[in-house]
Amino acid sequence: MLNGYDYQGAEAALTRRLAAEVVELTKLVLNSARGNIRYYPDVAAQLQEQLFVLAGQSVNGVVSTTFWQAWLEQFGKGSLMAGPDLNPGLVRYMSSSEWNGLRDRSSRAIVGRIKGTYRGIDGVERKSGGGRAGVNLEELAAQGEIDPAFGPTPPTFFLRIALQSNRGRILASLQRVVEAFPYHEYFREGKP
Repeated sequence: MLNGYDYQGAEAALTRRLAAEVVELTKLVLNSARGNIRYYPDVAAQLQEQLFVLAGQSVNGVVSTTFWQAWLEQFGKGSLMAGPDLNPGLVRYMSSSEWNGLRDRSSRAIVGRIKGTYRGIDGVERKSGGGRAGVNLEELAAQGEIDPAFGPTPPTFFLRIALQSNRGRILASLQRVVEAFPYHEYFREGKP
């Protein structure tokens, strides 16, 4: 005779199983993201995975980084960078002191700065001699006159693609855990 259900035990066990599956799925997304990196290889070493379990609410796997070049890899740089519709930080960046005021806001081409000190997107303070103020540095880089690092890069959306390309596997894996869970083992037997 059944006299109850150990919902707390079932919830804890299911959460542990889901957390273990989310850890593996997060590794899958992390490795996919690393494989999608094309322009800034140092980003791959800076990616981190984390697991957050909020009891009774959610189990979350997170792939993240605070490395500044990840933004350039994800959303591109210069005239090839993604616009504000796909780049959530672009408007804020263009309104910050890090944005070169001589750059055209619509083309976003990288141009030389005026003479003086400035803080770059990487947070490092630098000095500009001002000799190429307003000059399109992307064109000079393409012609080989200056460091190719001043050239534009297109967005790779490496994190977004890693998640989207594994979406089906993630959903199927989580569904399998939920469907295969032995809920029946948590019924209590005995007299009421």
